[in-house]
Amino acid sequence: MKTREPMVIHYVRDMDRATRFYREVFEAPVLFSSPGWTELDFGSIKLALHILGHDMGENPIPHAGLNFMVDDIEEMQARIESFGGELSELREPDDFVPVRVASVRDSEGNGFELRQEP
Repeated sequence: MKTREPMVIHYVRDMDRATRFYREVFEAPVLFSSPGWTELDFGSIKLALHILGHDMGENPIPHAGLNFMVDDIEEMQARIESFGGELSELREPDDFVPVRVASVRDSEGNGFELRQEP
């Protein structure tokens, strides 16, 4: 069986803020938007933002392992911070991981990584 349309889902508390974060930081086109579900186009994958229900805990599912390859981590850091996110750690290439890796939190606290070739 062939799979298609890979999607990563992030759970959010504020749909407008989260949508703005990914739309503005990554210039990702919005494919669909509603109060409870938004899809953004990241080329070969979709990022879906799903509003948290009142009965769901603080972290309803584990981190999904979202990663973005970028040309300039420092440039992206400024964009991320201007839309309410934060970069918490920057690791330089080593024998195990041959790229720069930045750990990031989006405007809703979801973790993801930026990667940059040296």
